[in-house]
Amino acid sequence: MASPEPPDVTPAARGVPSDLTQPPASVSHLRRYVSLRGPNARMWMTAAYFSAGLTLGFLVVVGSMFWHVLREETTVGSVTLWAFAALVMFFIGPGSNVFLVRGLPQRITRQGISADSDGVTVLQERKWWFPGEGTFIAWPEIRRVREVHTGGRRVTYFIEFALDTIRTDPELPSWAETPESLDLEVDPEAATQFFVQVPRDRKEHILKMVERTAPLPAIVERSRPLRSRHA
Repeated sequence: MASPEPPDVTPAARGVPSDLTQPPASVSHLRRYVSLRGPNARMWMTAAYFSAGLTLGFLVVVGSMFWHVLREETTVGSVTLWAFAALVMFFIGPGSNVFLVRGLPQRITRQGISADSDGVTVLQERKWWFPGEGTFIAWPEIRRVREVHTGGRRVTYFIEFALDTIRTDPELPSWAETPESLDLEVDPEAATQFFVQVPRDRKEHILKMVERTAPLPAIVERSRPLRSRHA
């Protein structure tokens, strides 16, 4: 009796994040990468520096207030004013640090979409205390890669991944969108369907990367171009 053929995609290959800081485990001469880290990373860095400056100012204000109180060079009105200023700076400075410190690594880490002869990786790299998250998708799993745009006056662009294999929510990045969350039509023939938001100037780079790397370039589909307002 002939033994059954092995499956095209092993369970171990599903949902396994890749580390783009390390060389790929397999030999590939087609490895390409498109970064998706946008201006939000610079915004978060600016907010972190601003919050750090306010934290330093808060410490200076509190230190000066206690120094003058110990030297008995203050009045009730001046102490109240110093305490109010310190309280305001505390919520804007040290208070915001709790939020910034928790989310900063995830916002400034390297993130993007990588493709090679084995498949596609959608990844946010680990950085500091952010463990990183993402998923590797082998080519036999991919049913379709398509550009999708939503919105009216303000258009938002996404890359859709339709898979023939089932992926649970923990296997997908937390920043991947579902058709339901975007109010888009669900593909009943796809076992898994998710969307990744991309900048307008990067979507075509990603589609071309997939076309040039995939064994079957026909998996890439493009939406109709948007009509110009002056057309």
